[in-house]
Amino acid sequence: MSFTTDDNGVIENFMQQNSAKSRTLRTDGQSLWSFDTRIAEHIPDGDGQGATLVYDYTYGGGNYVSQTTSNHVRLTKKKVPRQNWMNVNEAQRHGLCPLVETRNDTPSST
Repeated sequence: MSFTTDDNGVIENFMQQNSAKSRTLRTDGQSLWSFDTRIAEHIPDGDGQGATLVYDYTYGGGNYVSQTTSNHVRLTKKKVPRQNWMNVNEAQRHGLCPLVETRNDTPSST
């Protein structure tokens, strides 16, 4: 896993399905997490294709977590088509996005 200080670099690695991390953003190539909140993931469709979904954890999306997470979501939204932005409540109804019961919005010291 590569380490970068650039959140855009982590997002680019996520879009290319590679692992990477920064202080507040990380990806295993399949999912993208802002702190401990999964904000995006690649969903396969069974035909060798798939879609990248971005969960709208922004104030405007109705599920605001923090300013940093909102910024991570905003940056990720720029990389996927608008129809792949998903309301968090809708995603949860379809079993796609786990509830955020506890969250850690403090950057790690690594």
